[in-house]
Amino acid sequence: MIKDTIGWLVRTETNGHHRYWKVGAVEAAQAAAIAAETANADMAQAVTRLLSHYSPRYTPTQGAAIEVTWENSPVTLAVKASESEPRIGAGGKVLGEITFDIIVPEDGVTHVEGCYRLNGGNWLVYYLTNYHRHGSSIDTPIINRKAVFSSGIAGVSGFFPADWLLNKKTIGEILAEAFGVDGWVEVTGPDSLALK
Repeated sequence: MIKDTIGWLVRTETNGHHRYWKVGAVEAAQAAAIAAETANADMAQAVTRLLSHYSPRYTPTQGAAIEVTWENSPVTLAVKASESEPRIGAGGKVLGEITFDIIVPEDGVTHVEGCYRLNGGNWLVYYLTNYHRHGSSIDTPIINRKAVFSSGIAGVSGFFPADWLLNKKTIGEILAEAFGVDGWVEVTGPDSLALK
């Protein structure tokens, strides 16, 4: 347990459908039990710590579970693997899990955000954008692998030249290089706006 833990984001599952809960409990097992009882769930797992330096607006009430909701839809071709084991793709490649909070067309977007996790660990947030202010741009990407967002959740942020194409392929390659994985499996997961 981390000393500053004040709660957990807990994933529950009932009849194959999952939901997420913000639970005010210091211990992961207690948080999972509270969420499981509240949701009348078959399974519950604490997936991300909520730390005391989070914005007070996101601080959970001790002993209570509040459902975290966001719009989601099933992802085709998602690979099912154990929550605690690394995802291994063809040829033994290590894969991370990634979500996209917006629809990312092949011709790209100017900014994108979502969540990622490695080896079934805590969900973290990424925010990537093309840099163009007052007619100026940058020549090479600037990646901050130790970004901390306003809620206190960690992740990665990055600025890219204005002419770079930010599509799923480019984003996947950038984040794979930053975290030393061979690629990503796109899954349905938490909304970065709810976490950050």
